[in-house]
Amino acid sequence: MSRTTIDQLDTLLTDLDARVDSIRGVVISSADGLKIADRFRDHSYDTQIAHAISASIVGLANRSVHKLGLPPFDCATIYTSDGIVTLFNIDNRASLLVLLDPDANVGLVMIELQHAAELVKKVMRL
Repeated sequence: MSRTTIDQLDTLLTDLDARVDSIRGVVISSADGLKIADRFRDHSYDTQIAHAISASIVGLANRSVHKLGLPPFDCATIYTSDGIVTLFNIDNRASLLVLLDPDANVGLVMIELQHAAELVKKVMRL
């Protein structure tokens, strides 16, 4: 039996979560901010808000770099005192937002996240 795209993305997020201890949550969102897939360790987060924020950041970042005469952005990382947010633009059609613990080793985590973003792109045929 063939696995659906959503099933494949859910498996991808489960595998990513299992490999990277410092992930609090991860969402894959459409360019419109709609849920494609998500996974959170702490269920107190409002996942709909996370999806909407993901699309908003992609839109704002792309408008900003466009004004500077640059191509669409690939990745952004935001550091706060209580966590780290990393966001990948996936072909301007989707995004991967990852919420990390504040003490995450961002260099090592980025290797995993870049690979995950490429897998999302492949699974979604973008």
